[in-house]
Amino acid sequence: MSESAARKTRILFYCHDSFGLGHFRRSLTIASYLVRHIKGLSVLMLTGLDTAASFEAPRGVDFVKLPSIVKAGPDVYQTRHLRVSFARVHRMRAQLVRDVVRAFDPMMFVVDNVPLGVDAELLSTLKYLKRRRPHVRVALTLRDVLDTPEHICPRWRETGVYEALEDFYDEVWVVGCRDLFDPVRLYQLPPRVARRVRFCGYVVRWSEPGDANYVRKQFRLEGGPVVVASCGGGGDGYPLLDTYAKVARRLAADRVRSVVFLGPDMPPEERRQLKERLLPLSQWVTTFDYRPDLVAFFDLATATVSMAGYNTSCELVVRNKQAAVVPRVFPRVEQLLRAQAFARHGLMRVVHPDDLSAERLEAEVRSAIEDGLSGLQNPWPEGLDFAGL
Repeated sequence: MSESAARKTRILFYCHDSFGLGHFRRSLTIASYLVRHIKGLSVLMLTGLDTAASFEAPRGVDFVKLPSIVKAGPDVYQTRHLRVSFARVHRMRAQLVRDVVRAFDPMMFVVDNVPLGVDAELLSTLKYLKRRRPHVRVALTLRDVLDTPEHICPRWRETGVYEALEDFYDEVWVVGCRDLFDPVRLYQLPPRVARRVRFCGYVVRWSEPGDANYVRKQFRLEGGPVVVASCGGGGDGYPLLDTYAKVARRLAADRVRSVVFLGPDMPPEERRQLKERLLPLSQWVTTFDYRPDLVAFFDLATATVSMAGYNTSCELVVRNKQAAVVPRVFPRVEQLLRAQAFARHGLMRVVHPDDLSAERLEAEVRSAIEDGLSGLQNPWPEGLDFAGL
């Protein structure tokens, strides 16, 4: 095979990875779909996520681990593990990305959600591709909603994102539906960029056939309602799951089972406290740090409790689950905007974090259980598309 022909079988993904699992999970879902449907394709994923290699990926997908960083505030980052300055790690990450691009020589470079990368770490790579590898197609995947326009537009003007979109990107894939959110209008994309935008629909992950029945039997979840509670990566999920622990105790008295996912990024002391509190309820409450087959538990759930990240929201709505969500509102209100949009169509119940209490959450969960047991379906509004793959 000639080098030009071989290049056509290689795609490089860059995953924004400073907090939580959402960006990586969505990118991995897309990458996995591509290698299953394009013969001979190889996808290499650049990520700083510590747990990347623990995710199930098909043959044809592999990872390059970047030094890990963590978001310390709005547009503020620090190193996660290394005892060196963020500036040094930033230089290392930028150099590693360039080196991988040169060595892997992909036909396409797909950037997740942040056009310039974390703190503009992709800028030198994007310039290199334009100057030295103009044959490489560069695509950006954008979530349905990023934040309010009042936050995004000034920040993009200040940091040169609009210029980067015009100068470096051949395509923009919006993994959402224009009828719910239109980033072209909301974030004032220039006409040249707007012409490159494609609305792909929401990207969702499905379980393998039989997975739900397997976990139902393995963990003895038969014979009654089951509530699945999760908080994504878990980095800021403690307030929600701490509140749900009180609800789970009351539900257990009514023979309602709970499955609680703490998330791989929950701080150790918070994890210890929650496990200690839930241990006496072990007959009715099953607790996991993380499982790659989380969506199989969504399949069998009567009702769910969660935050309102992109992946979780889509995976619940597409399954017509009775969902009670408590969206994150800091440092961005992206989750709140998404949850409110879905709630307007009757697709989920929303509890604002300021209103979170055991009593309020219990009321929403019991209502969700009742509707789940009755088989109530939440019809999707016209134009809502979950065929992003």
